[in-house]
Amino acid sequence: MNMSVLSINGRWANYFTLALLAFIASFLFLPTSKMVNNIFYGLVALPSLLVVILRAKQIRYPNALELAWVILLVIYFVGGALSGDWQYLKHILYVTLFLIAVGLLVSPGLFRTAQFARALFWILLLYIVLSAIFYWLTGRYAVGERVLWLPGRMTGPIYTSMWLACCAALVLPFWFRERSWLEMCVGLALAVFCISYVLQSRSGLVGLVSLLTLLGAWSAAKDVRRVLLIGLAVSLFVLSIWLAADAFPGIARLFARADSGRFELWGLLLGEWKQCGLVSGCGVEHVSSATILGGSPIQHPHNIYLALGLYNGLIALIAFLIVMSMTLYRAWQRNDPWGLYLAIALVSLNFDGSQLIGNPDELWLLVLLPAALIANRRPVASSFGS
Repeated sequence: MNMSVLSINGRWANYFTLALLAFIASFLFLPTSKMVNNIFYGLVALPSLLVVILRAKQIRYPNALELAWVILLVIYFVGGALSGDWQYLKHILYVTLFLIAVGLLVSPGLFRTAQFARALFWILLLYIVLSAIFYWLTGRYAVGERVLWLPGRMTGPIYTSMWLACCAALVLPFWFRERSWLEMCVGLALAVFCISYVLQSRSGLVGLVSLLTLLGAWSAAKDVRRVLLIGLAVSLFVLSIWLAADAFPGIARLFARADSGRFELWGLLLGEWKQCGLVSGCGVEHVSSATILGGSPIQHPHNIYLALGLYNGLIALIAFLIVMSMTLYRAWQRNDPWGLYLAIALVSLNFDGSQLIGNPDELWLLVLLPAALIANRRPVASSFGS
């Protein structure tokens, strides 16, 4: 039986669907993290906690994927308790309630529709483009200068570019299914423009290139005769990037920044992780005193996997990789478009990202949201409005 761990009626499911939509939208339309946090606390966290308390006697035994999530959260909890960081334990509760809301209480049907995928992609794209145009017209940033701060909660160029690449991954299967070639070409071209010229983010560009690579591999597997066409398309893409870098200084600076000290930073933090102990990690409160690039302090690991190992230890990292592998396998089995979204996020976050446990932030949209939607066992047919 494909029944959820928590059984709720359609009205509650519709409520949590609306609450999740409001939470996602708040990253674009609200300017501060405090406002987004309040949306989460009031519309998602507290109602989820209420449902769990009221339906505690009806909770069924979880399936393998849900049990894997429980084990991962327990590992996080043990690490936080050993570090004595009660703030971290509170954040584990927030993450747990978000996973419960999205994975058990939301009606997933709406989020697997072409209409939602299109809306999310184009709204995010317009958010970036219109913000850039406004900044250019008001003189806050010169045309060609990297836009470092966007007006909403989704403010940083790196995470915003990653999200755009993930949203492109979400809508891409629908473009192919409906043969919307013009919309696809325009959308991908604008995505490349936003990531490479407006945001000038290599992490987002890696996500987009990874998406196109996966698309090419899938297309070649379907028909070997397409290999030549794929090779031509890749060559044209590389050529266009090279010409753009030659013509536009902003794109040239994207590549001129080299690795921005990433390799030096990773080497230093790997050394600290080994000194603390590979199994235990350095604890969730660890702050590195090392510097890079001749004196710049290390803000965070710039790699979600290194962050997991450094702060939580090897066991937590392995548990996370197991959960993500199980999630991607389920998405593959069910042909769930959120699997491609999650895959691109996990590739992109190899070049940025810090602790997964915390207040609502970009990693919730990039990792927790797709993972929980893929794990959701409520019938797809019970979409919003049913």
